[in-house]
Amino acid sequence: MKVAHITSIICSLIIGTSLIIGCLIISTKDVTETKQELTIAKEQEKFTNSPLLNIKQAAEYLNLKEEQVTYIIQSEQNTLNTMGSFTGERFPYFKINNEIFISKTDLTKWLKDVTTQRREYTEGLAVH
Repeated sequence: MKVAHITSIICSLIIGTSLIIGCLIISTKDVTETKQELTIAKEQEKFTNSPLLNIKQAAEYLNLKEEQVTYIIQSEQNTLNTMGSFTGERFPYFKINNEIFISKTDLTKWLKDVTTQRREYTEGLAVH
């Protein structure tokens, strides 16, 4: 009887220790995931509250690559230079010391105009 009693105590200690260690591992993982979620939320908040976007943010907003956004800007400028005029909304950007900034509000207007016109960007030009 004494051996069975000691064995039960040892088994209970092992199970209890395993439960405690498992809970610690899970809680540590939850804390790490929570920190990552907070970091992502802060980045998104910064993205949504700002009236201006940089090229990278505009590309993310439009679900495009940065190179594609730059190509759109260059194509519209080439069209203006080649044709002498440009019909429709132009991509809403401005530069400060070669750094490009995009108006988030005007970007939405531009997107609506581009999709309504079914504008295409090919061979360095914006085609309506």
